[in-house]
Amino acid sequence: MTEAGDILHISQRDGVTLVRLRAGAVRTEAEVEALGRGLLSVAEVPGQRVVLSFLGVKHLTSLVLGQLVQVQKHLAESGGEIRLADIAPQIHEAFTITHLDRLFKIYEREDEALAAFAEDAEA
Repeated sequence: MTEAGDILHISQRDGVTLVRLRAGAVRTEAEVEALGRGLLSVAEVPGQRVVLSFLGVKHLTSLVLGQLVQVQKHLAESGGEIRLADIAPQIHEAFTITHLDRLFKIYEREDEALAAFAEDAEA
């Protein structure tokens, strides 16, 4: 069984939970389920601010998009938010085609997403 720790590296930086995908691709059902479990466990904390980095990820199944929508909804209900970063062009295209680029704030780099959270906190 694939565990969340096999797919995700989770750390804290400046009051934001930073989640990095470890795999170059998230394709199998087991990987998608592990990703969902890991992200939902992060989303359990009310008001959680999350940056999810796709650095190095070249491929993912559309099921991942569904998991991300579920996590975003869960976070929004508790006053939290997830922001995405480091998305390869071919993956970004999937967000655009599905109009999920309107649901998620997407940044070119992880540090830009972290900085945006810091700017929001100051405002």
